[in-house]
Amino acid sequence: MNLMTIGIKTNILDHIGSSVDHIFLSIPKILNRIKPKKQIDPVTYEREIDFYFEHGITENPINLFQLNDMAPSCRKLSEKPFKDGSRELYTFKSHFQVLNPLVRDRYHFHENNQNSYFVRWTHGSKTPRKTILCLHGYMLGAPNQAEKMFSVKRLYQKGLDVVLFISPFHWKRAPVNKLDRGIFLQPDDVVMTCEAVSHTMTDLNTTFNILNDMGVKEIGIIGASMGAYNASLFSCLTDRISFAAMIVPALDYSKPFGPDSVHFDFPVNTRFREKMNTIWTLHSPLNFYPKIDKDKLIFIASKGDQLCLSENVYRILKKWDWPQHFFLTGGHWLIFNNQKRGQLWYKFLEDMGFWPDSAS
Repeated sequence: MNLMTIGIKTNILDHIGSSVDHIFLSIPKILNRIKPKKQIDPVTYEREIDFYFEHGITENPINLFQLNDMAPSCRKLSEKPFKDGSRELYTFKSHFQVLNPLVRDRYHFHENNQNSYFVRWTHGSKTPRKTILCLHGYMLGAPNQAEKMFSVKRLYQKGLDVVLFISPFHWKRAPVNKLDRGIFLQPDDVVMTCEAVSHTMTDLNTTFNILNDMGVKEIGIIGASMGAYNASLFSCLTDRISFAAMIVPALDYSKPFGPDSVHFDFPVNTRFREKMNTIWTLHSPLNFYPKIDKDKLIFIASKGDQLCLSENVYRILKKWDWPQHFFLTGGHWLIFNNQKRGQLWYKFLEDMGFWPDSAS
C-alpha cells in the first residue's frame, strides 16, 4: 500500500471518528433545550466578569492561581484490598479561596465541593514507590471507572503506586442537585468555571504536598480530555512533577461549548461577548509555558477529534517548541489504532525511568 493510499484511508477513518463525535456532542445540545434556563442578570454578570479586568488578572493570568506548600491534615476514609496492597480513599479540607468576591457565596453554596478527595492504589511498602497521578475527564472520576481507564492494575503490577485526583464538582464533590451536575464547565457562567479551574490547581497542588509528606517524591501525571487540560496547565505552574502525559487533550474550551454556543435571554453586544470569551480562555494552557523540560512532556491526540480539537494541539506544540507527540486515527470516542496509545504511553514511562524495572 503506497503512502497516498494510506493517507486517504487515514483521512476517511478520521472523518468517521469525527462523525461519531458529532453524534455524541448532539446529546448535550438536545438536553440543554429541555433543561430549565438559568436566570442571569446581565448587569450583575458583567460586573462579575469585570472583576478580572479591573484587578489586572486578564493581563497576567498567572495571578489566578494559588499554590503553596501547605499540607493540611488528611483523613483516610476507607481501605480495601487490592492485589498484594490496598486501595485507599483520602479526604482533606480544601483551603482554596475564591478569588472573585462577587461569586464567593454562589461558589461555596455547594458544600460537597469544599472537601477534596484522592484515591491511592499502593503497595504499602516502607520505601515509597514512584507514583502515577491520574487526572480524569469531564463528568468522570469514579474510582472503578478510572481503574479501567488508566489501566491501574497494569501500572500497579509493574511496581508503581497510582493516585486518582478528584476534580472539583466531580464524584463525591458533585452537587447534591442532579440538575447541577456538570457545573465544572459552564459556558453561560464563565466566572464560575474560571474559579473551578483555579480551585483544581490549588487542590491538585495540595495533593502533591500530602503525597510528599507521605514520603512520595517522584510523581508523574497523566490526564485524559479535561484531565489533560489540567495536566498541561499544572505543568506550567510547577516544576515538581516528574513528567506530564496529555491524552486526547482539551486545551481550549471555546469549541464546541464556549460562550458563543450560548443563547442568552438578553442582548449581548460584541464587547460583552469578547469579555466573556476572555475569561473563558483565561486559564487555558495555551496562555502559558511549561516549567518542566519539553522532553518530559507527551501529547497523544486524535486527528479527527471534534471535542478536543487537534488544531489546538498543534498550537500548543508549536508554542512549547514541539515536545513529543503523536496523532491517532479517529475522533475523541472512536479511535481506530487505540492500541498505539498504550504502546506510546508505556514507552514514555520507560523513557522517564518509571517502566518497568526502574519503577520500584
